[in-house]
Amino acid sequence: MRYCFNQNQLPWILTFAVLMTCVGCGGKNVFTEDRSLRVLATTVTLEPHTRKASLTGEFRARYQSDLAFRVGGRIATRNVDVGDHVAADDVLAVLDTQEQKSDIEAAKATLRSAEATLKQALSNVKRIERLVGSQAASQEEFDDAKATFLTAQGSVDIGKSTVLTAEGRLAYTEIRADAPGIIIARTAEAGQVVNAAETVFTLAYDGEREAVFDVFQTHVAEKPVDGQIEITLVSNPSVQTVGFVREIAPAIDETNGTVRVKVGINSPPPEMSLGSPVIGIARFPSRDLVELPWTAMSRQGDDPAVWVIDPVTQTASSRVVTVDRFVSGKILIGSGLSTGDVVVTNGVQLIRPGQRVTAITGESP
Repeated sequence: MRYCFNQNQLPWILTFAVLMTCVGCGGKNVFTEDRSLRVLATTVTLEPHTRKASLTGEFRARYQSDLAFRVGGRIATRNVDVGDHVAADDVLAVLDTQEQKSDIEAAKATLRSAEATLKQALSNVKRIERLVGSQAASQEEFDDAKATFLTAQGSVDIGKSTVLTAEGRLAYTEIRADAPGIIIARTAEAGQVVNAAETVFTLAYDGEREAVFDVFQTHVAEKPVDGQIEITLVSNPSVQTVGFVREIAPAIDETNGTVRVKVGINSPPPEMSLGSPVIGIARFPSRDLVELPWTAMSRQGDDPAVWVIDPVTQTASSRVVTVDRFVSGKILIGSGLSTGDVVVTNGVQLIRPGQRVTAITGESP
């Protein structure tokens, strides 16, 4: 016997079949289900964590200066190069002095002319002074002669000053070391024309040494343990020493958003040469933090948050926390959680406020 059903009768037939199945099950409700969400969770514990920061910097002299000519011209000779050690007052480079020598000769010639004029004016004053005594010359003539003498005297003074200035400009054609040290940079060569105050050499003074680091502001907010920084030579990690934070710049560098930190080194190893790259490691005091996997992170508005399970009602609620820092695959919570709190570590994207959850353990919910 064959039965035919039209399309409108099919939903009623399916419903009847399901009801008959339930009756066959002895009246048990097969639709009963656990409406709670199964999630991974962990119980919070506060543990001490030590933070350290590692940055690359430069080993350099505490004091250094840029040396330049005080007048412009063509460099005639260069006596030192990068790496040379110089003593105080050593001549490092000399300009072509032909122009300066010509200026000196011209100034001296002007001075001689002024001195001759002064001598003649003095003789004229003395002569007219005698004539005034015999009434052969008037007082007005004597006053004019005296004024001419004073003018000549002023010209002589100007001439002497001009000679001294010209001789000083000749001395400016030399660059001399202002202290003993090492040449760490050179920006000009013999035969090159340079302007006044254009840097030619950089001199690192003998004496104290330091390591300079450009660090982000978050690294300078906390003081390292004992204020010490471990210094390691990049090219040879076995070369190590310890320094202390000597100076922190009061302002942020606008170009890269970092703060310059200078670490003083009392006894640097001889292998650390000026300009060598070094690694500085700062260790900070340990703090009690909560360590969670990154999958536990969510948001509440603009603030970081995690889902906390109420042990009585088994419902989840969002709680704002403060993230101390991020590490590989984990987050360290500084505040917002207490020991014993049960935090959802996986499945947070499926939770809504007040939802019942079932906390399980394992690698996936």
